[in-house]
Amino acid sequence: MRVADFAASNHGTSVGGAVSGHPDEYRWTRTAPEVHQFCFCGCYELRVTKARPAHARRRGVSRARWLIGLGGFCVAAAVAVVVALVGRTATPSRTATSTPTSAPATTLPATTAAPSTSTTVLQAGPTCPLTGAPAPGGTPPARPALAIKIGNDPAARPQSGLTHADIVFEEPIEGNITRILAVYQCQEAPSVGPVRSTRWIDTQLLTQFGHPGFAFAGGIIPDVNLVANSSLYDLNLFTYAQASQRITTRYAPENLYTSTSQLWAIDPSHSAPSPIFHYGKPTSAGTATSEATLLFSGILNVQWEWDAAKSMWVRYYAGVPNVDANSNPVTAANVVIERVTTSLGTVPEDKFGSLGVHSQTVGSGQATVLTGGAAYDATWSRSSISQVTQLVGANGEPVNLAPGPTWVELLPVQASLQLTQPPVTSPTSS
Repeated sequence: MRVADFAASNHGTSVGGAVSGHPDEYRWTRTAPEVHQFCFCGCYELRVTKARPAHARRRGVSRARWLIGLGGFCVAAAVAVVVALVGRTATPSRTATSTPTSAPATTLPATTAAPSTSTTVLQAGPTCPLTGAPAPGGTPPARPALAIKIGNDPAARPQSGLTHADIVFEEPIEGNITRILAVYQCQEAPSVGPVRSTRWIDTQLLTQFGHPGFAFAGGIIPDVNLVANSSLYDLNLFTYAQASQRITTRYAPENLYTSTSQLWAIDPSHSAPSPIFHYGKPTSAGTATSEATLLFSGILNVQWEWDAAKSMWVRYYAGVPNVDANSNPVTAANVVIERVTTSLGTVPEDKFGSLGVHSQTVGSGQATVLTGGAAYDATWSRSSISQVTQLVGANGEPVNLAPGPTWVELLPVQASLQLTQPPVTSPTSS
């Protein structure tokens, strides 16, 4: 971190100087009318003083000057993390699966075409634009898509709000982990978090939704500027502190939460987004699939298991059920796995100098679509960030999804993907 003028601060008063190229997230606390939030960053606890603008601006340059003072040392942060980890309640593990610990980097297991097991039910009447499911109250809400950046490191789990999202993107980031980009439109989420910082990939993904709102918690200056100068409604929670809360049951930075109602109250738009996916019955035969295993890295093993009784894919981490803060399982009607090439950013994202991961979502690549208990080979393509990603099946027709929430997994081409077929039941002899 480069600080032009760094001076000690006293309680309730901040004295500091300009900061540029900040390698980690900013955190502020409300200790005075113009002082917002705080957290640990590098080896210091940062207090940020910020003058709020007279009115919200959709995009543009920075809204204020930031003043930073010296606080507690990193030792306090380390102790807090240890306490948080020790205090976490373990979730019972499910039974073992056939998931391998390693696999060829770019080779998928061979699959044999089989009749689709899809149980897709077409919906009559008005539907939600981002799910294809019946609209609540019979009318889709007249409001824009709203995206919120959510942490996904072990200390961030269990998260709040994932089960209310219409579409969820899982993005690889530095440190061999992922973060979540949850998109809401048809449902309200009373609590969403922990909210974390933006990354380069966020504007790349969200521009296809037109003019969505985007809530996040700061970030490195280049990424924050990308949001400010994009078509997104910039809902940086370090600007709109009134739309966030610091919960007392977690330590910073995993304690910043918001709600969809607070954020939609800021964005005055009343235009619903256009659909991103096609919904309907399959147009080709898929491969019956009971489980998909995505090995993002040696420390992040994600599984999606088909639950025929619920007609949903159920999410696991290395065999442990992924549940939200209310112990509800995280599920999806569809899982779209896009194989993407990645490159490194040029500005460190954290105090260790780790460079960000830039997943390329413009162009084309292989995809696997999980829907209705089957896997479908597809190709994803996109000509620009303002264009919707197209999913085309092996038959040359758009891939249809089942109505309901969809997860999009941005899986690097060098990562492993394994599809497990259900066991064949032998006929019993008389």
